[in-house]
Amino acid sequence: MQTMTRVLFLIFLLTLPVFLIAQSHQRKNLEALRTEIDIEIDGVLSEDAWQFAPTAKDFLQREPLNGRPASFDTHVKLLYDDQAIYIGAHILDPKPDSLWQELKSRDIFGMADYFGVVIDPYNDGLNGLAFFVSVRNVQIDYKTDGQDNEDYDWDAVWISDSKIVADGWIAEIKIPYSALRFPKTEIQEWGINFQRNIQRFREITSWNFIDATISGSLQQSGQLIGIEQITPPLRLSGTPYFSAFTEHNSETGNWKNGYNIGMDIKAGLSESFTLDVTLIPDFGQVESDDKIYSLSPYEVFYEEKRPFFTEGTELFNKGGIFYSRRIGSTADGYYQVQNQYDPEQIIDNPENEQLINAFKLSGKTNKGLGIGVFNAMTANTWAKVKDSTGNEQRILTAPFTNYNMFVFDQVLWKNSSISIYNTNVYKPDNRFAANVSGTEFRLRDKSNHYETSGNINISQHYTSDNSPKIGEYAQVRVEKVSGNFLAETWFKYVSDDYDPNDMGYLNRNNEVGNGYNFKYNIYEPFGKFLSMRSGIFINHYYLNVPRKFSYLEVGYDGHIKTKNQFSAGLNVNFRPLGFHDFFEPRVPGYAYYTNPSFSINHWGSPDYRKKFMVDYTIGIWHIPKQNLFNWWFKLEPRWRVSNNFLILPSVYVDYSMNNIGYVRDSLNTNGSHSIIFGRRDILDITTSLEADYVFSPDASLAFRARHYWLQVDYLSFYDLQKDETIIQNSYSGDEDFAVNAFNIDMVFKWNFAPGSELLLIWKNAIYSNEKFKILERNYWRNLDNTFNAPISNSFSIKVLYYLDWQYFKSGNKKKSEGFGALGQSIRNLVT
Repeated sequence: MQTMTRVLFLIFLLTLPVFLIAQSHQRKNLEALRTEIDIEIDGVLSEDAWQFAPTAKDFLQREPLNGRPASFDTHVKLLYDDQAIYIGAHILDPKPDSLWQELKSRDIFGMADYFGVVIDPYNDGLNGLAFFVSVRNVQIDYKTDGQDNEDYDWDAVWISDSKIVADGWIAEIKIPYSALRFPKTEIQEWGINFQRNIQRFREITSWNFIDATISGSLQQSGQLIGIEQITPPLRLSGTPYFSAFTEHNSETGNWKNGYNIGMDIKAGLSESFTLDVTLIPDFGQVESDDKIYSLSPYEVFYEEKRPFFTEGTELFNKGGIFYSRRIGSTADGYYQVQNQYDPEQIIDNPENEQLINAFKLSGKTNKGLGIGVFNAMTANTWAKVKDSTGNEQRILTAPFTNYNMFVFDQVLWKNSSISIYNTNVYKPDNRFAANVSGTEFRLRDKSNHYETSGNINISQHYTSDNSPKIGEYAQVRVEKVSGNFLAETWFKYVSDDYDPNDMGYLNRNNEVGNGYNFKYNIYEPFGKFLSMRSGIFINHYYLNVPRKFSYLEVGYDGHIKTKNQFSAGLNVNFRPLGFHDFFEPRVPGYAYYTNPSFSINHWGSPDYRKKFMVDYTIGIWHIPKQNLFNWWFKLEPRWRVSNNFLILPSVYVDYSMNNIGYVRDSLNTNGSHSIIFGRRDILDITTSLEADYVFSPDASLAFRARHYWLQVDYLSFYDLQKDETIIQNSYSGDEDFAVNAFNIDMVFKWNFAPGSELLLIWKNAIYSNEKFKILERNYWRNLDNTFNAPISNSFSIKVLYYLDWQYFKSGNKKKSEGFGALGQSIRNLVT
């Protein structure tokens, strides 16, 4: 705790300065006009009200020539009534036949011209909602924050249409108040900005200027005034669903069928707070994980793909202690059952815990206090098997578990905030509880040039037979975040008992580190280049307890973009003092030392306006004194067959020669450990093929196949010594192995009405992990063997229908809009 006290004192010192620089960013104002007539969303702007509304114009470039006038201007008007705001944009272009019109699924911009609005209802520069529409009327919406993080998993229900006209194109957007959260005040003042893309020029423009040298675009919004006497509506909606599936396993020959009925509910508890509930959820339709096999001591991190856990969870990302994949994860006893019983003895062994229900409550008060509460429960998970006598028995593989998190996030001033949070995991049957509490802060000066940020966490574990285990984590960062020259220094402390992994993710604890980063960016064109970013960094790390040096790294990161839209990057990393690895041995008190090393990585990305192009990455990692050489490359062709059809193949090859790492360990009778390391060649080949065909803005077919092949060939074995060296031994175990994972996901998706969709899904999955005396070296023969492994095939259908209370309350007008959208969706699909 003495070290922790020093850390807290350091954070106190670093946050003492009061930043005095105050450079105001000019903000344009746009006045909204109240309308009493009905606005039809048809992409025409024929209603009289549009003629009298003030106009936002004189757009400026964000890219490529930051601050220059737009090549073609855009004229935007905004109306409002008691139900919604209406945006009409006349997007000027003297050559409308040159508009780029690639058709993509929702939330994908693609290679198309687009227009949109970013709204900051609390005008605090911290939370924004974006609504964009392409020239083909593809809707893209997302949440954004003060650091330009964008959450495309958020989907609102809104209406749009677009039309190509003689002097450009028209975009018309209706955003119901139920899609927004805003304060309950007589007069509204919102941050707002409009953006437009001219794809053939790769030009992005905005109404209020976004200075590339200033960090954070949301703080550089204009201001929307004139909206008065509107009341936040009762936000109450439900999305009931029905799903059915059939699944076949080739190993057992069994078919499994079933169906599910459930519902997602959104309820506005006030003008600013929303309760989201999922009842009896079914996530069988989410995309398969890109499974890999890790030879390192660290857990593999997989991204969350389940909609309930990706939408509207930005408030719960404070402190890095919320990893939603823990909820409904693999049952603790799943693999034990798989290993102890033959396949014919296993009647049922659910791989994942069953999620009963979950809810999240989030919102923000008028004084800028964000509040978030999350809860989820998983049921007892049982495996059903037959014992040696043929009798059936149930085995508990995971107990009932309750997951909780709360967050309080207070806005201090423009783009500054401080948060407190807590996670708690409780398993009553095991008498186990774990929680993590902490605080996070981000302090910026008024000019958005300087920032001090950090967080402090404390983890606690309680069991029935042990005393509490308490650990600490602290990190602080001081940065210059705007301008051409950027700089950063950081410090991190993690105690040996810190463990947030019951509900969070941390790959290693017991570490102390600090570093320095210096960057110089050029945002203006020069010579043949549009922009350049380059920087150097110095980081060094120690084991915390006992305090021992781990490694020093020095490196360079660079990125350039040419005027013909070719982007390239270079990353160089040196470890001049070698690496004392305290985690690879998997046994406390041991370490393995590798000699000085370096790595070089280069990537390139040509102009995406071409019908066919190839992104590429190449790199090497070399430890000269140990004769270790690792090389890799990745090729990602991109073939735009038509505006509706895109093909994306990919191949990644990673080959490591003379790699040395952990094999196994055992406990000797005298209490010491025998740790065996091995010298090995590792080959990783990952290939994939994606193909997307979009029938209309509402209907698409997506296909994705992926094959992952890992081959590990051991050449010799060693005993790890206490002095961090290895000595060759006579161990002769069969440790060579190969892993194959093959997946196919094919999904037809039809958004047949606002917020409603039909999904048809086919999934194919193969996974094998086998040891071999003689490894198969030929890729094609290995692939053929993979197809002979046990295969799981599943077909499923899911229908979701969005029901909004405002729909029923508003009567015929809302109903006609709903049926009109359904009719238009059917026409789009048919044509």
